Amino acid sequence: MISAEKALRIILDAVPAARGESVRLGRAAGRTAAEDITSGDDIPPFDNSSMDGFALRCADVASAGDGHPVRLTVAGESSAGNPYGKRLRTGTAVRVMTGGVIPHGADTVVPVEHAEPAGECAVLLRSPSPRGAFIRRKGEDIRRGRRVIARGELLTPPHVGVLAAIGRESVRVAVRPRTAILATGDELVPPGRTPGPGRIRNSSSYALMGMVKESGGTPVFLGIARDRKKAILKKVAEGLASDILLLTGGVSVGAHDYVGEVLHRAGVEIRFWKVNIRPGSPLLFGVARRTLVFGLPGNPVSTAVTFLQFVRPALRRMLGRTEIFPPRFTAVAEEPLDPAGTRRSYLRGIVRREGGTLRVKTTGSQSSGVMTSMLLANCLIILPEGGKRMSAGSEVEIEFLRDPAFAHDGGGNDA
Repeated sequence: MISAEKALRIILDAVPAARGESVRLGRAAGRTAAEDITSGDDIPPFDNSSMDGFALRCADVASAGDGHPVRLTVAGESSAGNPYGKRLRTGTAVRVMTGGVIPHGADTVVPVEHAEPAGECAVLLRSPSPRGAFIRRKGEDIRRGRRVIARGELLTPPHVGVLAAIGRESVRVAVRPRTAILATGDELVPPGRTPGPGRIRNSSSYALMGMVKESGGTPVFLGIARDRKKAILKKVAEGLASDILLLTGGVSVGAHDYVGEVLHRAGVEIRFWKVNIRPGSPLLFGVARRTLVFGLPGNPVSTAVTFLQFVRPALRRMLGRTEIFPPRFTAVAEEPLDPAGTRRSYLRGIVRREGGTLRVKTTGSQSSGVMTSMLLANCLIILPEGGKRMSAGSEVEIEFLRDPAFAHDGGGNDA
């Protein structure tokens, strides 16, 4: 039995390099950048006004005051998409709209509410205007040649907006790892079927499909294999065509737990079996050529916890993500917390903020068969190896289950 840290090192060392593909910009949100992207343009591409007002020379209104307003002739207009094409002359102003090009010769903008009409083609100014006021300078947002997106970044809607602004119609992103999911067990029936005596509905596979998609992979459900070596072997052979193969159940020491033996027969090199954690101790990991193979425990909570702690980091590393682990925080326990003997424990918890302090309690029963503990939880409480009971008021480590920074590789309609 190995530690969680050693298991993670073995897994991550086996992850192949990310592969890339090009997608059109409309499908880029939620994907992972597979290239560094620099801008070929200055953004904005020209000096423009941040207000509706009048573009003018600050020297022309330097002497303006309440008792001695300055009168300027309005020579024309510059609106968004329709610039004033002439050079501004002394003693004149150009009416400018938000986003309009600043005319040559102008060096400041006076908002329209600070100017008084003086007939049809003139305005009165009663105060000076500092040089550069209300002007957005060329390149003040993005300079030509600047790196705007780094390889491995999750592309959010603002990222996509920046890509559009610098003229990109497509972007190279990491290929979503194809992730096959195989459930094993004579006791399993599909969700739409009424279970017979001693049978249960297959729930873990559907939770896994959601977690794979949320983590950036493409889930492929292979169905249910009965506890027969030939049946499992046939499905494993199919699953080894994927980037990742996840099996649930059959990895412990029961009389019908055949997964380890079958994987060996299928050519999978087993790198470890059993990790010093609870829930999820029977976790198995192996490699067959470029395919990562995980044998996950069959209990629903064990399946979910081992996926989050061991499979998700592998998926994110395979995507080339810069962030593969969610951040962890310190919280104050609101109740005594009992670890699982000498194993590292992952308790399902509910964390809340009180003032500037995070406070956490469990969801109740920590049995690995209580699926609703994952439904109620918003975090995992991580108790270290050693078996020390944590009293109420102790500081404990937590990991949020729904971290917005870990948004999934989504996709979308082409555009």
